[in-house]
Formats: sequence, C-alpha cells, structure tokens
Amino acid sequence: MKIYNLKCPNCGATLATDVKNNQARCEYCGNEFLISEETEKETKQMDSNEKEDAAQKETETKSEHASDIKPSAAEQGKKSQTRELIIIPLIILIGLILSLVFDKKTPQDIVPKTDLHRFFMELRLDSTPQTVEALAQKHKLHFFRTEKAVNSDTANITYYKVAKTMETALDKQGAHAETIEIEFDLAKSNAFRLAVYSDPDHIVGHALLFKYGTYYSLSAEESQAKDTAGYYYYNNSLRSAPGEQKTHPPYLKCADAAEALKKIYTYRK
Repeated sequence: MKIYNLKCPNCGATLATDVKNNQARCEYCGNEFLISEETEKETKQMDSNEKEDAAQKETETKSEHASDIKPSAAEQGKKSQTRELIIIPLIILIGLILSLVFDKKTPQDIVPKTDLHRFFMELRLDSTPQTVEALAQKHKLHFFRTEKAVNSDTANITYYKVAKTMETALDKQGAHAETIEIEFDLAKSNAFRLAVYSDPDHIVGHALLFKYGTYYSLSAEESQAKDTAGYYYYNNSLRSAPGEQKTHPPYLKCADAAEALKKIYTYRK
C-alpha cells in the first residue's frame, strides 16, 4: 500500500491518502478517481516543490529576522551618540558655571607669596628698629635707614625702606620694585608709627599697618592709637568723586595683614 499526497481533481483539496488498485477517494467531497503513472510523477513533483517552498520560506524568515535586528542596533547606536552629544556639552557648561561662581570668592594670589610679604606679616604695633633689622636679616632682605624730619610741624622720624635688593632700598633710578616703608617716632623713643607695603604692579593699592601719625587722609594722634591701630588697605580710587555729598575715605580696615595684602590683588570697586 502506498501513501500519496494528491490533489482532488474535483474539489482541489490536498490529500494524504492510501491507494488501492490504483484508486483513491477524496475524504472531503467523496470523489473517487484513478491513479496513473503520470499522477504518481505529479505527486512526487508536488512533494519536491512543497519541500523547496518550505525551505525558501524558512530562509526568508531568517533573513527578515536578521534585517529586523540590524536596524534596531543602528537605532540604538544613533540614540547613544545623541545622548553623548547632549550630555558632554551639558557637563562642560555646568563645570564652567561652577568655576565662575567659586572663582569670585577665591583670591587670585595667595599670600605670603614673597619674603617681603612674610616680613610685612610679622611686623607688630610694638615693633622696634631692632625688630625690623632682625626680620630683614631673617628673610634675607636689604634695608636703608635714615633719620629725617617730615616737616617743621611734626617730630623727627626714623625711616626704613626694606626691599629685595640694596639698589631698590636706596631708590636708585630704574630699580623700581616692591618695597616696605616703615616710620618710627624719634620723639617717643622710636615708637612704631606705621609700615606700608607697595608694589609697582599694583600701584594704586597699598597694605598698611597703622598705629598713629599721618598717611595721606588716614591720620590719628597717639591718644587715638587704640581706636585706629590695625591693618588697612589703601586705594586712592575709593575716594568720593567731587560733588558727592558723602566722603568715602580711600582706605578699608582689614582683619589682618593677609587680608590687606590680598585686597591689593583681588579688590574690585
């Protein structure tokens, strides 16, 4: 007995049926028909065609599945690149904003930066000429000393000019550099009066350790020393403009020497 895959000549249904005496019967419409050698050949050809069709469909299905994956991976790559293009500039922008915010609070220069800065920070309101000379030697600085009268109405002073080189201390032409000028009151047994740090690179600003005496518009008698003594930042551009009702003195009281020195580099009006 042979099993054939046949098509019913009456209804066209596909049959898998056994054949007796070369006869077959359609299980759908009941039609009976003969199986010839040609029918057998056609059946084998139909089986072969069906197998080829099934194989081709399987190949097409795999190809479609692969093509579905590739666009998906490509889309993910594009999305990843898009995220990077957005996130990286955003991080940079946030960093710039933070740096601008915090830089405003950070001094441009940190003191003490030089030996003169250190020298100035170690001066005290009870310093003596001997103190000045000892500090100059400690920091390997040079000084010029003289006794002179400020004018006929004031007491004579002992004057020091301290610098990194003797040429600067002697104020020779072309030897401009940072210096510290110090005054002692000869009439008061060389009592400390004031010390001024100056730097030509920041010529409008000076750091000042003041006890009494006169430094431009900052003036006080010895009896007022307790109220006025301390560190100052002096800048003549702080003075009130002509015609203003209020007078703004061109100096600011500072907490210590470090603050006065920092203001020379960082002060903004």
